[in-house]
Amino acid sequence: MKLIKGIDKESAILFKDGPYKSIKDAISRIRTYFADKPILADLDVNKNIRYYTGKMIADEVDALGDGLIAMGLKDAHVAIVADNSIRYVLTDITVSNGVGVVTPIDKDAPEDLMATLLSKCDANAVMCSFYLVEKIKKVAEKCPLLKTIITIDKKIEGHPFYEDIVADGYKLQAERKGEYKDLDFDILKPAKILFTSGTTGANKGVVLSGANLLANMVNCFSVVKAPKQLNTSMSILPMHHATEINTHIMARIGVGKLTYINTSMRDMMNNIKIFKPSVITIVPMIANAFYNAIWTNARKAGMEKKLKMGIKLCRLVDKFGKDIYRKLMKDVYAPFGGNLTQIVVGGAALNPDVVKGFKDLGIFVCNGYGITECGPLISMNAETYKDYRSVGPACPGLEAKILDPDEDGIGELCVKGKSISLGYYKDEESTKKVFYEDGFFNTGDLATIKGGKIYLTGRKKNVIVLENGKNVYPEEIETEIENSILYLNDIVVYTAPIEVNGVKKEILCCGVYIEDEEKRKDVEKLKADFIAVNEKLSSYKKINIIHMAKEPYERTSLRKIKRGDAVLAKHNPENVIKL
Repeated sequence: MKLIKGIDKESAILFKDGPYKSIKDAISRIRTYFADKPILADLDVNKNIRYYTGKMIADEVDALGDGLIAMGLKDAHVAIVADNSIRYVLTDITVSNGVGVVTPIDKDAPEDLMATLLSKCDANAVMCSFYLVEKIKKVAEKCPLLKTIITIDKKIEGHPFYEDIVADGYKLQAERKGEYKDLDFDILKPAKILFTSGTTGANKGVVLSGANLLANMVNCFSVVKAPKQLNTSMSILPMHHATEINTHIMARIGVGKLTYINTSMRDMMNNIKIFKPSVITIVPMIANAFYNAIWTNARKAGMEKKLKMGIKLCRLVDKFGKDIYRKLMKDVYAPFGGNLTQIVVGGAALNPDVVKGFKDLGIFVCNGYGITECGPLISMNAETYKDYRSVGPACPGLEAKILDPDEDGIGELCVKGKSISLGYYKDEESTKKVFYEDGFFNTGDLATIKGGKIYLTGRKKNVIVLENGKNVYPEEIETEIENSILYLNDIVVYTAPIEVNGVKKEILCCGVYIEDEEKRKDVEKLKADFIAVNEKLSSYKKINIIHMAKEPYERTSLRKIKRGDAVLAKHNPENVIKL
């Protein structure tokens, strides 16, 4: 059998019976061929690593499925509102593969928003962390279909508990009454509802079928290289987002690789030292923070010069096919567990200096691009350091095209393939606007395709149309600023009404937040740095006003700045710097 790019010979054992027929089929094969191999792991209360083997995962999924069906939740809509955990992953898999429809929801969502989302997805039951029970009970008063609140991590009086449901499932199996394992379900029917982030508008429920989820998993392990040194990864991003379970964790399970589950962002740096992963999947903000921390620590230790010399030596030796990064830079790798080899980044544009800088340290950055409606993965640039501006070619299972390109080849990126969503839940009008009859989905992203690679320009809905008719893509300018002014923590380009010669006009502004107090005080340097950036930009793209925010800008759970009214609400004419 010809191996798929991301699958090594060991993992190819899983495909002896041909391609996966469903995610459930993948779980079954993990039990058959990797029964005793650790596939998932987390930490117990004593900070000891606790492993879940292929058999343990498949058995618990079957038992949980039987327990939920016995509760009367067959074909129910089950939401998950909880901390990251192995049980979160297993619940997601179980519900979406035969029990009903699963909907992961941000546990930190305000009560009103949570009530709206639970109502929109028609949630009949919620699986939640114990400390969220009271919040969910309040929310449930506004959700007429929500009747059952299940705790996932601790038993609370009056509510079903995950462990008890699994135990009931095992009892049913012992009595030969279990049905989940052999349950026949239609993978073309809805299996999961994921809400869009709502950065500039209302959240929409994206409906993914079992076939969509399977195709996305295959797309991912088809484009991410997985050599032997990448045997372990660490899950960091929130699991209610499409990237984490659908793409990262499920692709790892699909090729039989071990994934450590980090349950709290607060403990991330401590846990990474315990898990010692070779791969992590993060957003650009975290990647930038990691890279900056490496050089900050080197400077504090008086090792900056030595680190630069080490990079030069590694480069030289690398030309002769020798890899001495691990040996020479063990102090650099130590805060990340010592084994970090690859960082997979998605969610926003990458700083090329950070990409190149990580490569100089022996850590390779892959840039993934996706959107919830596509499962979410669309493309992957596995060799970012060679061409950091591209997000790579579309995955093998997808077809990409540009709709109505302008003279520069920029147009709306449309994608077609098996991972493309069924549409928006109970929102036919919104579905018809972007899901076309020929099978293509309009991503709303502006892009060009050159040499088979996708180059993103910005979001169509974020485009700023100036008075002279010129289009400005804020993301393009933000990337240029980020790459040039490294001490800015938040950057957001927008227009605001500014009085010019007695007349109010919409003027191009850049809102910034600077965490470092000393740098925040140095207004003249900030002005000089922005003037230098403006010199690189076309006249109509130049920033006219800098807004100095006193607090960080509001962000989504994936650390994207919320645009529109959220940004304008922060704009204070008294805190602006004119250029």
